[in-house]
Amino acid sequence: MKDYVLENERILNEWCKKFVEDKLDDEEYKGYKTKGYETEDFFAKDGIMNKGKFKNDNGTIWREASGKENIKWSECPLRVLFLTKDENADEAWDVRRETFYEKGGENPLQNNTVSGSFFYQNEACLLYGLRNTTPEKMMSYDGFSWEEALRFSDEKIFARINCKKEVGGETILDSVLKDSIDKYYDYLKEQILNIDADILVCCGSQNDNNIILNTVYDIYKDEFEYVNCVEGKGTGMHYNAKQNKLAIDAYHLAFFKGGLEARYNETVGMYYEFLKYLKNTKGIDFSASHRKE
Repeated sequence: MKDYVLENERILNEWCKKFVEDKLDDEEYKGYKTKGYETEDFFAKDGIMNKGKFKNDNGTIWREASGKENIKWSECPLRVLFLTKDENADEAWDVRRETFYEKGGENPLQNNTVSGSFFYQNEACLLYGLRNTTPEKMMSYDGFSWEEALRFSDEKIFARINCKKEVGGETILDSVLKDSIDKYYDYLKEQILNIDADILVCCGSQNDNNIILNTVYDIYKDEFEYVNCVEGKGTGMHYNAKQNKLAIDAYHLAFFKGGLEARYNETVGMYYEFLKYLKNTKGIDFSASHRKE
């Protein structure tokens, strides 16, 4: 069995080493050194999410690795990968530790409150919707509760990769994101190919351009093609028939315009139309054609 987790860690370690080397003569990072920080503290690791014990760090609920993430990912019937921009932070944290719980609960298994972060709310809802929609039925936004979405994210394996590993601010210019992707392209490509997801949710659409989706096209050598499954309406669905993968052109997860329900319906609704289209035209049930759970 391939060890996705171990290989991901190798790639991250090499990427971080190069990142540290690149910052040796950076005056800003020299200043951080005098304040007790190491350059590695600003490099955010990510990949397949942890599924081990819950921990509480001053009210923030996070998870340890269980050691079983690799087998869960290997056997996952539909691997979902969220491709995001960067962390909005002064210091990096490990994305793999994240949960969707609101702060403050002592025992996460007794805490049914979802995070107030629109980013995490979107991620939780989209994960639930994509994993539970079939060509026969779309999982509607009002068809599940927040508690169900939370429990689902606890139980099911999924992954997230930041395309820029260096921490950033509240917003990021497309030019800054692209420069980072270009500079560390080989590492990002290796990481995405190793994770080998079935659905790549490219959370970077802005001004009719999605740098993350464009990068996915490049990584997979233009094997993805736009799918016009609803005539006259942009679908955001891009299918790789050769490898049976789907890339979704999506907004940043923290983008609030239109509200949570509208964002959900746009993405999951078009995914549903894609599933129907692919089954009707190719005889492929994408939602059930990968691995048995």
